[in-house]
Amino acid sequence: MRSVEVPPLPIVLRVNGAATPWCAEDISTATSKDFAAVMLPKCQDAATIAALGASVSAIALVETARGLANLTEIAQTPSVRRIAFGSVDFAADIGCAHERESLLFALAQIVLASRMAGLAAPIDGVTIDIEDEPGIEADARRTASLGFSGKLCIHPRQIPPVIRGPAPADAARVEKVVASTGEGALCIDGTMVDSPVSRRAEQILTRGSKS
Repeated sequence: MRSVEVPPLPIVLRVNGAATPWCAEDISTATSKDFAAVMLPKCQDAATIAALGASVSAIALVETARGLANLTEIAQTPSVRRIAFGSVDFAADIGCAHERESLLFALAQIVLASRMAGLAAPIDGVTIDIEDEPGIEADARRTASLGFSGKLCIHPRQIPPVIRGPAPADAARVEKVVASTGEGALCIDGTMVDSPVSRRAEQILTRGSKS
């Protein structure tokens, strides 16, 4: 196998699936280098993830109906740090269109399972269209609104619109909400602001500052 040089950046290594003959060698390479995590495709259950070993931090790529059905088990596996959604493969597996409305149930389940397991917010699947920057940005915005904290890309050209998507549309208002103080509910620009609203504004501002 060719030598792998890892640059001084957080790098996730996507390995071959546990059912393939190449997975073991991939894991050996991953553990010998300073990768931030390993992304394991076709995660079906905890037994699938066991192939990685306990010392490897894993991003579990859920992309089948069986994987979605076993989300709770997958999310609570000790080596799993985050869930990612393989939306294209999932749509093919269950026979639905690769459209946001068709995938909403799965998206909601992934966010909920991640939260219940105390994991970092999950990573959404790809946008198939490489050229449509407004569409990619809108897709990333919807993704963030559902509770995801990242999105997979299939081309470097998708990175800028994916980063722009979650940025607050009205940053000044969000900052005003975050800066508000006082006990109980307040009224800012005609809108009620209480503790949950302030907390959400802080999340949006924090996410935007990382863009």
